[in-house]
Amino acid sequence: MSKFFILLIIAIPFLLTAKETKKIVRQRPYPAFSETYYVLKSDTNVRHGSYKAEVAGKVILSGFYTMGKPDSIWTQYNVKGKIRARGWFNDSKRDSIWEFCNHKGELEQKIDFTHNQVLYYQTPFAQHPFRIISKTDTIMSILNRPPLFIGGMSRFNDYVAEEMHIPLHKPGEKVNGTVYIAFTVDSLGRTSNQRILKGIGKACNEEALRVMRTIPDEWIPGILNDKFVTVDYIVLFPFDARTPTIDPFVPPPTGFTNHGYGTGEFYY
Repeated sequence: MSKFFILLIIAIPFLLTAKETKKIVRQRPYPAFSETYYVLKSDTNVRHGSYKAEVAGKVILSGFYTMGKPDSIWTQYNVKGKIRARGWFNDSKRDSIWEFCNHKGELEQKIDFTHNQVLYYQTPFAQHPFRIISKTDTIMSILNRPPLFIGGMSRFNDYVAEEMHIPLHKPGEKVNGTVYIAFTVDSLGRTSNQRILKGIGKACNEEALRVMRTIPDEWIPGILNDKFVTVDYIVLFPFDARTPTIDPFVPPPTGFTNHGYGTGEFYY
């Protein structure tokens, strides 16, 4: 068999799956944000090929789409160039081993999504007692492993920082302080019963509760004595001078949050 036919046989699968694409570049001035990706010429709503998002010329997200679905390896960076998350997607779902880092680029979690195993984690709550809820009783105990938000608490705090604002409030109403939110993480990692444990005022209490309910329900349940358990979890929502305010008359550009990082579905 000639070399030509051998090469043709090898190339056939690639030729059959090849798709004609065109390059798309989206830019926004708020801040200097841009996306570069490819779409099918036959259907410009379907992304197919490499993807890159940049802020002020610095890459903050890179990856690949296959027929509109995230595929292969994706990497998220902060604006200082530190890796925040890196791992594989398979048919738009996390697959294989993912690493999640804090803002300094230090490893915070390492999770094997193929085998549903936590390979490494850091948490400030390792020695924190939790209220464990069973069908017949509740006890306080330090867990063998506390509930973990996928991506770590730095990722959780990123969601809070991007979403939370000083809300519209009545004159004289307190809008500085910390709202304590309690909620339940069950033995399957599902959250429920979000509630105010300690508040500072009606407007901020409602804002903290709203933000808590918008955070993705991506928790790994706590473990006690080698068993997944249902526990109450408490998080703090601080309102201070650094918390942005809402200007109802100046909405962010289309496709942007109030912090301007665009519409990337997989920033975390």
